[in-house]
This record gives sequence, structure tokens and C-alpha cells, in this order.
Amino acid sequence: MTDTHSGANRKEEKHVPSQHSSRNHLITFGLSIILTAIAFAAVAMEQVDVKSVVPFIFLLALIQAGFQLFVWMHLDQKGHQFQRIFMAAGAFVALLTIVTFVFWIWW
Repeated sequence: MTDTHSGANRKEEKHVPSQHSSRNHLITFGLSIILTAIAFAAVAMEQVDVKSVVPFIFLLALIQAGFQLFVWMHLDQKGHQFQRIFMAAGAFVALLTIVTFVFWIWW
């Protein structure tokens, strides 16, 4: 009788720490610091109009949130489709709510 569950018949899976993951985290951390510095500089320069600074900061915040979701929360890896669907649905509901209240207030 042969044992089909022995270690000789199975492929052993080894977890090797990925240099790619560490490098991505460092790059994303650096980009987050740079985006924060750009936002600070945009506010610190009083020559820029407030009406253009606020949307610019929101854009930088969205970019930084995307970095954090996909790199730090590992949404770029397999097996996170369910979480992506729920986050997209939540973003859609939030956008729909904002648009509804904007139209409600203006009209």
C-alpha cells in the first residue's frame, strides 16, 4: 500500500518573502509623502486662489487613498474581488447621495 498523503507525493509550498512587495510599499510611502508635501506647498503659497487649491487637494487625497487601498490593503492581489465590489457599491451610493443633495439644494 502506498500512502498518497505522504510528503514525497505532495509539492511542498514555501513562502518566500517578496522583495517586490517591500519595494512597492517603500515607493508608495515615498509617493504619499511627496503628495502630502505638494498639498502643503499648495496651501502655503498664498498666490494660488482658494477656489483652485481645494479641488487640487481633493484630487491629491483621492490619489493617496487609491495608493493606500491597493498597496497597503492589498486590493491588487487575488481574492479581493468581493471587497472591491462592495467598495465600488459604497462609492456609488456616496456619489449618488452627494449628487442628490446638490440638486436638492440648488433647485
